[in-house]
Amino acid sequence: MKAAEMLIATVELIGGHRAEDYGDKLVNHERIAALWNMWLRERNLNDKIEAYDVAMMMMLVKIARLMNSPGHQDSHIDIAGYASILEEIANGEC
Repeated sequence: MKAAEMLIATVELIGGHRAEDYGDKLVNHERIAALWNMWLRERNLNDKIEAYDVAMMMMLVKIARLMNSPGHQDSHIDIAGYASILEEIANGEC
């Protein structure tokens, strides 16, 4: 795929299917920012994000998306995947 074709596909995806599933881009990113800020504030990490936090914050991305489209199976599956990664990180298994 050439660069121009990739950009056209990206515009179609962002403006079409993803917009329908996750809602307005700005609103979705504001939700993500609010969830991440809360997570980071409560973890009191002193500007150091760890692998555990990344997995958790990725779950928060999916949660923010579910606020617009409850029951979206892809997000449920992604959350389950991140939760298993989170468990392995917490147990030192990866």
